[in-house]
Amino acid sequence: MSQKVSLSQRAWDGAQFFLCLGVVVLLLAYLTVWHGRGGHAQEEQETTGRESDVSIIGPKCLAIRPDSPIFQKLHITTVKMAETTAPIVSVTGIDVASLQTNGNDSLTDTSGLVGTSVATDKLGDFWQFYSTELLMAFSDWQKADADIVFAEKQLQATKKLAETTIEAQRLAVERLEKLVNVGTETEKDLAEAKAELIQAEIQGQKEVYEAETAIRMAQRDKTTLARQLALEGLQPELLVSISRDVDIIMAEVPESMVKRVKIGQSCVARFFSYPEMSFYGKVLAIVPVLSKELRSLRVLFTIDDAGDLLRPGMFAEIGLGIDPRSVLQVPPESVIHIGESDYVLVRKADSDWAVTEVQVGELHESGVEVFSGLDDGDQVTGKGVILLKPIIAESLRMR
Repeated sequence: MSQKVSLSQRAWDGAQFFLCLGVVVLLLAYLTVWHGRGGHAQEEQETTGRESDVSIIGPKCLAIRPDSPIFQKLHITTVKMAETTAPIVSVTGIDVASLQTNGNDSLTDTSGLVGTSVATDKLGDFWQFYSTELLMAFSDWQKADADIVFAEKQLQATKKLAETTIEAQRLAVERLEKLVNVGTETEKDLAEAKAELIQAEIQGQKEVYEAETAIRMAQRDKTTLARQLALEGLQPELLVSISRDVDIIMAEVPESMVKRVKIGQSCVARFFSYPEMSFYGKVLAIVPVLSKELRSLRVLFTIDDAGDLLRPGMFAEIGLGIDPRSVLQVPPESVIHIGESDYVLVRKADSDWAVTEVQVGELHESGVEVFSGLDDGDQVTGKGVILLKPIIAESLRMR
């Protein structure tokens, strides 16, 4: 009898356990579903609120409620003109050539070059280059220039010799013609003299042609070597036209920034070897060939190095365009980069904003320089506009 009571008690206890477990499971399921619906409803409400705060009203046009929380996070800035001497473009450069002197009071021309003020003997001034290829190309260019001068002199001498020889032979023929007429010379001698005249004319033409060909070959070699120097970033005319105690600096300007560089711009170089010193100069030449490897344009300028501190091959940070100028500047937080372009939000009305594409320059302490897209007095968004980047990108996709 006691055994039957024990079994009944165990069954009842098991039933109570499973009943309680089921109640707990149902309660948890109910709470999960209820909170999920409530959270989703709250999220939808917040999303609806955000959409009502910021909306797209047209291509590149947004409406932002002035009393909305998102508007309170935007810092509105008025664009103004400011004076600056900060570089328009900051790039990396290298000292490619240095004009050294051995102590002569004046430059001497011992290479026989016309218009060349670079000495090649051990007592004169000389160029040092940052690569052997440049040294060989410039030496060959000097030799080609000297060959042109020599060939031109040879051409003049050859023409003079040919004219003298032909004239002498012509006089000999005329003299023999008179002697044949009076019977003192034979027709054979006259024929031989005429043949020698024709031979002198042919020989003179040949020698003149060879001299002219030598000039053309030397000019071709000079042009080819000049182009080779230009591909390396140097122009030979620049090397033979500047004074002593100077270095030629080559700055690599990216292709996208080429239009910001002009001949005559002031620039500054700060070499890694002398970070506390600044070397100033002006843009003298822009190489007409882009670097195929770097897709950059090579800009050349000279700097004075009276202390002989610099050496070819030294690297520097180059600032191009440091002349005083008036510029428009905006805070860096105002600029949103989407795709390959930069944009700012410009206020058009109380709540209307235009997504405006801008061309910006370097980042300075006072802000980012704006080249185009904004006018003096425009109101733009500053810090916090990054929160609107998705909706700005969506407005750009509208047609």
